[in-house]
Amino acid sequence: MNPSTPTLNDSLPLHPTALPWQERASTSPTKTPFLQQLKISLERAQRWEFWPSWLYYGPIVAWILWLGLKHRSPMAFTAANPALEAGGMVGEKKHQALAPLQNNAPDLVATFTLIKSTNAPQRIHQALQFAQEQGMPLVLKPDVGQRGRGVFVARNEAQIRDYLTRFKGDVIAQRHVEGEEFGVFVARAPGEAAPRILSIVHKTFPTVSGDGLQTLRELILGDARAKLISSLLFSRWASELERVPRDGETIKLVEIGAHCRGSLFLDSCEHATPELITTLTRLLNAVPGYAFGRMDLRVPSVAHFRRGEGLQVLELNGVSAESAHIYHPGTPLLEGYRAMFHQWSTAFAIGAAYTHQGVATTSAFSLLRQFREDLRRGESWF
Repeated sequence: MNPSTPTLNDSLPLHPTALPWQERASTSPTKTPFLQQLKISLERAQRWEFWPSWLYYGPIVAWILWLGLKHRSPMAFTAANPALEAGGMVGEKKHQALAPLQNNAPDLVATFTLIKSTNAPQRIHQALQFAQEQGMPLVLKPDVGQRGRGVFVARNEAQIRDYLTRFKGDVIAQRHVEGEEFGVFVARAPGEAAPRILSIVHKTFPTVSGDGLQTLRELILGDARAKLISSLLFSRWASELERVPRDGETIKLVEIGAHCRGSLFLDSCEHATPELITTLTRLLNAVPGYAFGRMDLRVPSVAHFRRGEGLQVLELNGVSAESAHIYHPGTPLLEGYRAMFHQWSTAFAIGAAYTHQGVATTSAFSLLRQFREDLRRGESWF
């Protein structure tokens, strides 16, 4: 062996080096054995959290149609969040909800800046200046996006340049916040002082621990959870799969708090303390017109979360967000539907209350047009 070539176990800590938008002919020279692939597919099929959206959402769509008839206003839910376009159903701009929070309660939000779709050098300059002020790494994400689409943690200047040169739409650059991540779904009807909490989920990130013997690929396939999202992980860690992590080394496989990006969601409704509700009330008061949706945030620890201290909001999502505790492993399918039916019933009730106050709803035609535009956007982002 060349003395200048480090052994696998002496190499630097593992980090994903395959940028999400980079195309690769294959993730590695070898593929997962067919029988193992089949076993993984069967395990995924038995867990509805991994079902395709079209299969799971059928009954929910039927329930939404029924609620529209019941309220005599099929689009009432689009008025549930006057602060967001179409109530945050689709096409809403992240900065519209974050900007009031940054202005009125800056201690409750991860500092961000909006980078408009201008020429690349100007965008890059703005992002690098922001990174110099806030530090690295830097979170970059499209101003209009859903389900973790286009979210990327840039760790150096080259990645910032590549991202902003490649992707032309409006982008949010946000300070990266360490700590525990939670998703809190809140609802507050007009006239209510404090929000109701419909769901709390603790977003955790799958990890594997090295033993000095197995490759990263083998560790992923040997982990009960990681193997179920192995195709996603193999793509993200393509160039590191044959590395052998050091004995005791912990590898954080996922860093974006989205279920479809591999995060594990744990039901944490027991953390809905009076202190937390007090902070959430102040948060909602800082964003006039935001009344229904999921707040994605980070805190230094679970104890801080329960005390309502140190909350840093990453995003404020609208009516299309989900009561994400339903994705807790082992949640019965009927319990998932029950939670989603309750969520949509609440959205219609709050939307109807706002329409009685004069808030306009979005037409079905306009919403359909926004969905089509969102599909086109999805083709541009990873």
